[in-house]
Amino acid sequence: MAVYVSRALAGGDGGVPSGPASPTFPDVAPDHWAFRYIEYAAANDIVRGYDDGTYQPSLAVDRGQMAVFIARAIAVPTGEAGLADYVPSTTTFLDVTSDNEWAWCWKYVEFLAEQGIVGGYPDGLYHPEYTCSRDQMAVYVARGFGLIE
Repeated sequence: MAVYVSRALAGGDGGVPSGPASPTFPDVAPDHWAFRYIEYAAANDIVRGYDDGTYQPSLAVDRGQMAVFIARAIAVPTGEAGLADYVPSTTTFLDVTSDNEWAWCWKYVEFLAEQGIVGGYPDGLYHPEYTCSRDQMAVYVARGFGLIE
């Protein structure tokens, strides 16, 4: 995820800097293959890691998390600052609401839904709990960065 998003945000692989001398996350050392992408995403407030300070790069990304990452990446400015004043006007998907277990990703899902970046499944739900597959991730990035409609 960090590689996809960082490349899109930086305008290609060559635009992603090498990263800082000291890692932001203790579990992503400078010799990790995705170090510079994770660091670029962190520097742009797209990723923040887990409460224990780790990034856990080998964990799968679910659709709820992916909505947060893409919304932070395309907000102006990037990160939470670009979404500070955003308040959803509706709830598009009944499985992601402001008062259920997925409330933490509700505003991000709605932000992306309003812009036509995300859609639901045939059952009308978003399914934030589903693992975001590589093809879905590519679509999130391509739509989010205006590469496809």
